[in-house]
Amino acid sequence: MRTRMPGLIRLGRLHVVALMALLLTAVGFWQGDPLAQEGPINYQVDPGWPKPLPAPKDASGQTHQWITGDVGANCVDARDHMVIVTRGFQRAGVSTTDGTQSVASPPVLQFDADGTLVRSWGDPTLGPTGVATALPNAIHVCFVDYEDHVWIGGNGDGVLQKYSKEGTLLLQIGEKGNCDGVEPAPPPPAGKSWFGRPNRFYPTCAEPGTNTSQTKLNGVADMFIDPEPDPVTGQRGSVYVADGYGNNRVAVFDARGRYLRQWGTAGDGPGQYSVYGGGHPHCVVIAKDGLVYTCDREKARIHVTDKLGQLQQTFRIDPPDQKAAIWRATDIDFSRDPAQAYMFVMDLGSGRVRILERKTGREVGSLVVLARWLVSSASRTRLRWTRGRTSTWPKPPPVDAFRSSRGSSRRSRDSSSCAPADVPVSGRGRYQVCSSRMIEPSTSTGLGGAFS
Repeated sequence: MRTRMPGLIRLGRLHVVALMALLLTAVGFWQGDPLAQEGPINYQVDPGWPKPLPAPKDASGQTHQWITGDVGANCVDARDHMVIVTRGFQRAGVSTTDGTQSVASPPVLQFDADGTLVRSWGDPTLGPTGVATALPNAIHVCFVDYEDHVWIGGNGDGVLQKYSKEGTLLLQIGEKGNCDGVEPAPPPPAGKSWFGRPNRFYPTCAEPGTNTSQTKLNGVADMFIDPEPDPVTGQRGSVYVADGYGNNRVAVFDARGRYLRQWGTAGDGPGQYSVYGGGHPHCVVIAKDGLVYTCDREKARIHVTDKLGQLQQTFRIDPPDQKAAIWRATDIDFSRDPAQAYMFVMDLGSGRVRILERKTGREVGSLVVLARWLVSSASRTRLRWTRGRTSTWPKPPPVDAFRSSRGSSRRSRDSSSCAPADVPVSGRGRYQVCSSRMIEPSTSTGLGGAFS
């Protein structure tokens, strides 16, 4: 995941990964040779971020600790406040290992840059089957737009919702539970299966989709709000939706939720997205030069188009030593230099973030990481795990791209919980890094079907 505000980097958005590891570096952003000047860059967990969640007492004096459960998505606003959208409120979202008196936190939590909870909201109501009746089901995406509105989508009920920062619902695209799919579904080919069947709450919210509706979505994998004028309408705020669970398209709506256009079909050809497995496309992000990048996760491809969907380039994420790995193009984002010279690609199947030259697709480095992360302008890296919590790391000292300083860590784990490693980056030496697992993952999902 994922917001893409100016001065922020997001990489990766919701997946089935439960490991809590980080390794972040940058390439080509600082003047001279940073290793020669200051030595290795050390990465350490900051266990003080976020600060503890509330633990209210009931009328009898019993304490009930708030638990987030699975963190479905996160995003950062213009003030470096992180919005976390959780799944703890869903059925079986809080397990006994979280504490038998613990309770699910409100679905949406907002933290300031220091990790203090400043706001919480969201209707946690569930229907008789356990489906979320107000918020999107199987939450998969969070995005803060240029007007500070919070967008939330899920891959289980066909809706994308826009909220005020205080939690007031302002707009919904799609019809909850009535998706752009078919029921009954035709039998899949031998050896294949349709994503989301037979366990979905809503029969039409699954593969295969019709890929045609101008009012309905299927499963929202990702989204991006374009702050620039639309090439057709001339208006700001066009909504680009990776409608990739069930459907195989990028659907574009205006700021009021009215359909504008779409591109993408199911297949293996140029500009197409994989038919099976869900999440194709799995990401959508727009660069400063107006090019649109989308992920064909199953085929390990990144399609580059203009805003009208005309294919410009396709990059393959095809490392020679990871031929059996799947989901090698899961999420992307860009470096913060003015030209966005580098592209960060979440290779979930290989357990790495790959650093590519954005214009050529040439790999110049990679990081061992199984998480989704954001970099705020406050010089901290924040992560979200599908089954975990959130923590903060100091980041390396770039001159222009990151604007941070070395040695800014507040608190860190002891060395016994942090396993250092060396990662080669584009011939510029080897950066010492450190990753750590901070909390045991929950084993329950309570989502009523497959998700990732």
